[in-house]
Amino acid sequence: MPQIKKHARSGARCAGRLILLLLASALLLPAAELQKETIEAWNKYLQWAQQKVTREISDPNIFLIQNTISPKDRAEISEKLNRGGIVVDRMPSVVPKGTAFDCPSGEIHHWWGAILIRNVTMERLMRFLQDYDHHAGRFSDIKSSRLISKDGNRYRFFFRLQRSKAFVTAYYNTEQECVYTYYGSTRVFSQSEAFKIAEIENAGTATEKEKQPGNDQGFLWRLVSWWRFEQKGPDVMIELESASLSRDIPGWVKFMPGISAYIRSTPKESLQSVLTSIRDNMK
Repeated sequence: MPQIKKHARSGARCAGRLILLLLASALLLPAAELQKETIEAWNKYLQWAQQKVTREISDPNIFLIQNTISPKDRAEISEKLNRGGIVVDRMPSVVPKGTAFDCPSGEIHHWWGAILIRNVTMERLMRFLQDYDHHAGRFSDIKSSRLISKDGNRYRFFFRLQRSKAFVTAYYNTEQECVYTYYGSTRVFSQSEAFKIAEIENAGTATEKEKQPGNDQGFLWRLVSWWRFEQKGPDVMIELESASLSRDIPGWVKFMPGISAYIRSTPKESLQSVLTSIRDNMK
């Protein structure tokens, strides 16, 4: 029996090393180039997503994503949020029924999440979110930040983002714009979009430089986020919906058990990290 256990442990270690090796190979992919047809597919998908969001926020009986789901699921989400939890889930497809859609050479990641921030006013929350000069250090993915310009409720800002996954850490210089729309004193909607995403080569060194956007590792090519805020008594409900575009995953990686799911988890984890950071800073 001891000999059998020894072989079992040895086999488990070998299997673990093999999985790590395969994962490293999957993540350390060669450079990818953003194709015209990939951009066209993204633009088409983004149009459908924008139409969905506009319908929801324009209806006073909806506004929140939670009001579009079944009563049973809504009750479960509400219970989790009231316990202090964070809800993160994949967004149902926005592609019209019966419409054939494909994103050649790319993958679209569409997620949404929600959190209930206790004992905070909408005014205080907006001051925090619109303080773009100081987002670095408050959000784990943001390494440096700077407000570029402000025009009414339109903010343009610079973020240096860090995205880490096991063996790979990628840095990006981004320029983004966020527009806030106020629906009375209890509801706010904002939409942010990255107009520049440039991956950094040799980040943090004397030789760092921006790679040509769309000709890099392909982990982040496009990013759009929709925010919904609703004051509920002394608390504020926050919903964050995010769509992003990355390179596709090669066929040989897709058939590795768990590997493709692991790679695709980064957008979900980033969304959860943002919501957690807001909660921690509002305490």
